[in-house]
Amino acid sequence: MDVIDLKSREVFGDEGRGVAVLVEEPNLMIRQVGLEPGKEVPVHTTDAPVTLQVVHGEGIFSSGEESIRMGPGKLLRLPEGASMAVRNESANPLVFLVIKTPSAPGPVRDPVLGAKPGTFINLIDFAPLKPGKEEAFRVWFHHSSEVLAKHPGFVSRTLLGPIEGGSRYAAVVEHESKETFMDMQLSDDREELFRQAEPLILGPSTPHFFETLLSYRNK
Repeated sequence: MDVIDLKSREVFGDEGRGVAVLVEEPNLMIRQVGLEPGKEVPVHTTDAPVTLQVVHGEGIFSSGEESIRMGPGKLLRLPEGASMAVRNESANPLVFLVIKTPSAPGPVRDPVLGAKPGTFINLIDFAPLKPGKEEAFRVWFHHSSEVLAKHPGFVSRTLLGPIEGGSRYAAVVEHESKETFMDMQLSDDREELFRQAEPLILGPSTPHFFETLLSYRNK
């Protein structure tokens, strides 16, 4: 039996918005989001069926042209691919759960050529994180990946973390071509997202560029 104390996992972050990972399983992901008064979760697209439940406080939950003011005692369900945004227009903090139920993974592809040859790869070597910024950095990476995934040519974005107590992280970004990657790299989205990451890391990050020649994966 696993009991999660929601109060002890409340996170609001330096900018009045925070996310705590409560459950991370293949078919179930639960996040607890905290929003101070006046803060919001910007419009984004759900990547799995989502259920939202307010723990305490009250907020405006929007999807497309519809909005609802919701507090504790109700569930809001959204299908995969729906637009979603949350605003805290009240005078008190808002804490709510985001419950995702991804579909079971499909059949494993043939292990040979697990990635398409010619895929453009960007390996980002992040500078060391500032002390105490690990959770905020992971939240930033998750949010930035959701935004950048909307750009044409996006294939994947993977965060790599230190194993033996280090403070450096890396990321592998896959795009269909160098051209689609550069379009994303020069976008306003990318500039704004990496500006948001500056308070979390000690200095600039170093990019390395590659092209996929062959990928082999075991089943």
